[in-house]
This record gives sequence, structure tokens and C-alpha cells, in this order.
Amino acid sequence: MQTFGYGQLDPSNLGSQSDLDQFMLRQFLGRVRTVALVKVIAVHGGGTGAGPPTVDVQPLVSQVDGQRNSVPHGTILGLQVLRWQGGAAAIFVDPLAGDIGIITCPDRDSTNIIKNKAVGVPGSDRRFDLADGVYIGSLLGALPQQYITITATGISLKDTNGNTLVSSGSGWALNGNLAVTGAITASGAITAGLGGADQVGLQTHKHSGVTTGAGVSGVPVPGT
Repeated sequence: MQTFGYGQLDPSNLGSQSDLDQFMLRQFLGRVRTVALVKVIAVHGGGTGAGPPTVDVQPLVSQVDGQRNSVPHGTILGLQVLRWQGGAAAIFVDPLAGDIGIITCPDRDSTNIIKNKAVGVPGSDRRFDLADGVYIGSLLGALPQQYITITATGISLKDTNGNTLVSSGSGWALNGNLAVTGAITASGAITAGLGGADQVGLQTHKHSGVTTGAGVSGVPVPGT
């Protein structure tokens, strides 16, 4: 049995030439993409020390026919990803498969510009096409487990290991171990609770060569 699809034209669109013209305009405007909600299907490349990745995405708002039957979109391959960057400075937060975000669609085919990173002609006559979309960030995501928060009162950082760094009017407060490679220079006093240096506890160490009276003790004893 032969089956037929349903279009979106209905009798109300045939009342006059104006009604028909409006229907045709709506159909043409429906082809103009601005932004779209998408799900990230796969991520290619990216990472710290590399250029931005590309992503394969699926638009989440399905197409419908004249009978409101759903027609899901297929996967759109190799879209560019926005990275917050200025000159040689950048913040690396690449998307992951499963993320939900938004893409914006340039008004011209930008493949030649992406390839050559210079002024050029459109790669084709297509306009406002999903194939030229740029993934610009996450939306409807899960509660973050590591983050940077900037408010009117200061800045705080938290990672997935529970380490935090929080600013306030009295300075920075670090919660977590700190491993430093290189020298530490402090212009003010250093106040410490428990601590050590070269296997010598700052509050608990003992000295060698101790004598009573006004003599000077020997060096601290390692391991104390």
C-alpha cells in the first residue's frame, strides 16, 4: 500500500491570495536558523594545550509534519566550539558527550573562513544552516562539582577533590594541601599551625647540643 505524507498547508491558508502568501512566507522563514538546543553526541579533539574541539550534535526540537507527527533530526557533524580566549590566554572547559547546549547559526556558509582563518567568500549559497552552527555553551546542565564563582564580595574556586580557594577582605583562604615547585617569597609574617620544613616540625621539633645557661643550642633534629 502506498503511503502519503501530510503537508502543513490547510484550508485556512487558501482563503485568499494574502493567506497563501503568508503561508509561503512562514515556510521560508522556517528555514532560517538562529539558535537551537542540541545534545552533544561526540567530541573530537580539544583539551588543555590544544585548539578548540569540534562536536557532533543532535537538535532536540524535532521537526513535525502537517499532522503533528514527530520527525527527529539526524546528527550534525563537526561543528566548531566557542572557547573563551583572548590572544594567547584561554579558559579550557570543553564540552562532553551528553551535554545539552545551544548552537548559533551564521548567516552564510563559513567553511572557507574556518579553514583559512582569513577573509574569504562563502563556501556555498546556503544561509542560516545548521551545518554552519557553532556550539557556544552548555545549558540545562547538571549541578557542577567544580567551578569558579565571581560575586560582588569576592572569588571562590572549588575542584572535584574538595580543595577550595576563597577570597575575602582579609585575603585568600586555601583549604587543601599545597605542593609548590620553586621558591616562596613572603613580604609579611608567616603564621602556621602544624607544619614542617626539611623534616623538622615548626612547633614540635627538638634541638641538639642543648646546654643550660646562656649557650646557643645546636640545629633542629630532623624527624621531630
